[in-house]
Amino acid sequence: MDEESAALLASLDKEFTQETRVAGGDRNYAVQVENVYTRFTGIGGIPLRDGFHFSQTVVDDFGRPYGQGANVISGLAARAEAGPLAFYFRGEYQYAAALSTSIYSPVAQQALVDSDLLPFGWNLRYGHTSRVRPIEAYVTLNLHNWQLSFGQQTLWWGPGRTTSLIWSTNAASVPMLRLDSVKPFYLPGPLRVAGPLRFDVFIGRQGGVHFLELGPNFTLYGTQNAAITPPPSLWGVHLTFKPTQNLELGFAHTTIFAGYGRPLTFGTFWHSFSPLGNGQDVDPGKRVTEFNLHYHIPWYRRAIQVYAEGMAWDDPIEGKFVARYAWDPGIYISELPMLHKFDARFEAVYTDLPKGYRTGYFYANTHYPQGYTNYGQIMGSWVGRQGIGGQASTTFWFTPQKKVNLFYRKMVSDVAFFEGGSNSDYGVNATWRVRPEIELNAMGQYERWKFPLLQQTSRSNFTGSIEFRFYPTAKFPSRQGR
Repeated sequence: MDEESAALLASLDKEFTQETRVAGGDRNYAVQVENVYTRFTGIGGIPLRDGFHFSQTVVDDFGRPYGQGANVISGLAARAEAGPLAFYFRGEYQYAAALSTSIYSPVAQQALVDSDLLPFGWNLRYGHTSRVRPIEAYVTLNLHNWQLSFGQQTLWWGPGRTTSLIWSTNAASVPMLRLDSVKPFYLPGPLRVAGPLRFDVFIGRQGGVHFLELGPNFTLYGTQNAAITPPPSLWGVHLTFKPTQNLELGFAHTTIFAGYGRPLTFGTFWHSFSPLGNGQDVDPGKRVTEFNLHYHIPWYRRAIQVYAEGMAWDDPIEGKFVARYAWDPGIYISELPMLHKFDARFEAVYTDLPKGYRTGYFYANTHYPQGYTNYGQIMGSWVGRQGIGGQASTTFWFTPQKKVNLFYRKMVSDVAFFEGGSNSDYGVNATWRVRPEIELNAMGQYERWKFPLLQQTSRSNFTGSIEFRFYPTAKFPSRQGR
C-alpha cells in the first residue's frame, strides 16, 4: 500500500469511528456538531439569476440568494442518534446583495409576461436578503435497513456530478416524507439477476408558488404578494439496479399535482397515475420520467466511467428518443496518462428539444405555470428550458484533502427562445485542509454573457469566494459498550 492510500484509509477510519463501533455492537447514542462554516462571496459586474428564462451565474448552490456586491453565509451542521432514531440539521444565516433588474428593459419585461402569462419578476428577488434558512433539517427512523425520514431534504438523482436533469441542488431543498433503502437489496427468485437494488420514494411540496391556472379553461389564480395555500405537492420515485459489476441502470419519475382548488388526497394522488394524459378536464399532474446508466469500461473500470441521463418532460414512450428526451451524457477519467494526480470530467446537457409542445416547454407547464421550480429556481439542470451546454473540469489532487479544480462551463440558448443567448464561465476552485479540523475553500470565476433581449452587447462579471470550515473533533456518546 502506498503512502497516499494509507493516509486516505486512516482518515476514513477516523471519520467513521462511531459508525464502526455501532456496527461492532456498541449502542447508537451520539451527538455531534459536524462542522461550522462561513463563506464570503463578492460579485463584480452584473450577475444572472434567472435560469427559467436566461441563465445563472452561480449554480447548484441549494438555491442560496446572491447579487452584485457582497454576499455572506454562516452556518453549522449537526446530527444526533439514539438507537434507530436520528436527527440532522444544517442551517445558516444568509445575506445577499440586491439583484440588479436594470438589465430588464420594458421590452424584455413584456416578452417574459407574454410568454409566462404571469407578472414580470415572479421568480426574481428584489432588494437585499437577510434571513436564517435551513438547508436540511429532518428526523429519520431506521428499521431493518429501511429509512423513513421527514423534513427538509436535498436530493441528487442524476449520474452526473455537474448537473442533473431530474433533481439537483440547483434549487432550495424540499420538505418531504421519504422512504429509502439504507443498503442495497435483492429481489427474490429469478429476479435476483437484476442485481443489488436501491429504492427511494418521497412526497413533498413546492415552495414559493404564487400562481396556478385552474380547470379546463386555465383560469389564472394567485397574486404576486402571497404564496398560494395549499401549495402544489409533488412525489417522486428513484430506483437503481446493478445487473453486472460494471453496469448500473436507473429509473426516476416525479409528478407535480394537487394544490389550491384540488386538495391533496389519496384520490388526487391516485389520479396522477391516470393513463389518459393531460387532455382531461382535471389535469392528472405534471409528470416527468427519467432513465440513466452508469458504466465502467472493462479492463479500465477503475480509470474510465461513462454515464448518461435521459428525461422526457411528457409521455416517456411518445415519439423518438432524440425528439422527446433531454440528455445529459458524461465521462470521468480518474487518472490521466502520465499525469497521475490529475483527473478529468466532461459532461454535456441538452434541453433544446425539436418536438416540444412549444418553445421553452421543458421545465414549464400550463396548469402549474411556475413550472419545475422551487422558490423560483429550476429543480433540475442549470442549462434551462431550451439550452445546450456542458462543463469540462480537471482536478489536481495534492492529497485526498487538498485539491485544486479548474472548470469551464458553457450554455447556449436557442434563438427561438427569447432571442437566444449564451454565457461562458471559467473558474478555479481550491479545497485545502490546513489542519485536521480546519478547511479552507476558495473559488474564482470569470463569466461572460450575452442575451440580446437583455443587452445587445456582451457583459462580464467576476465571482470570488472564500470559505472557512471548522470540524469539531468532539463527539458526545451518552453510552459506549454493549
